[in-house]
Amino acid sequence: MSMVLLSLMSTFEVALRNRIHRSLSRQATEKMGPASDSFAWYDQQLGMHKLEGETFTKVEAILSDDQKIRLKVQPSPDSVIARLPFGVWPNILDQQLPTPVIEARTFKDVFPHHPRAKNHWNHGDNRKTVVNTLKDVRAWRNRLAHCKPVWSAGWYRSSTTQHWGEVLDRVKSRRAGMLEVLGWICPKTLEVYNRSFSSRLFNELVTEHAVMAHIFRPLELHTGPISPCVDPVELIGYKARR
Repeated sequence: MSMVLLSLMSTFEVALRNRIHRSLSRQATEKMGPASDSFAWYDQQLGMHKLEGETFTKVEAILSDDQKIRLKVQPSPDSVIARLPFGVWPNILDQQLPTPVIEARTFKDVFPHHPRAKNHWNHGDNRKTVVNTLKDVRAWRNRLAHCKPVWSAGWYRSSTTQHWGEVLDRVKSRRAGMLEVLGWICPKTLEVYNRSFSSRLFNELVTEHAVMAHIFRPLELHTGPISPCVDPVELIGYKARR
């Protein structure tokens, strides 16, 4: 279960950071000529975007050597973006955009496929709601990356029934929220994910039958999800074709 959720979270992170990077790059360059989709908007020495706190520290660590002296050859913007951790992106959307106008513009760029994207992101409460979802994804991702259970003991304590069946529904609900936001970012990425093995495997695992099989027959073969098989003769013929 952790494996398939981490696969989705990695896809989610890449889609999110690419959208933010593209938006802030274009905002930084569109007044200088043709807008660029990849620009060092994070570099304060260029006088572009003033980052603060841990986000600033993480960026400077990539742009500088161990003595905190700027590298003579700066890494490409795409390389910098790829090296920044997930937590940077919710922080930028939540605290690092200087004006409400820039906030609204950035959110429209990052989540262009929201059903009401034209006006929805003009409102601070709407922006705060989606940022909270991003923070929840980050916290859940960090939990799974440290090999902790998919759901914590706190999930049980807040459960009305104190039964794992309700917690299973909660896992499905949180994942559904992630997929909804991914669709706002990039519907094509969502479509590819929904067709992936990881998505199909999640649907096999997040069932009462799968949990019961794990509880009562955890080491028994053939109790997990079944992968499709082809006819052996058909496979031989396919491999032999030219």
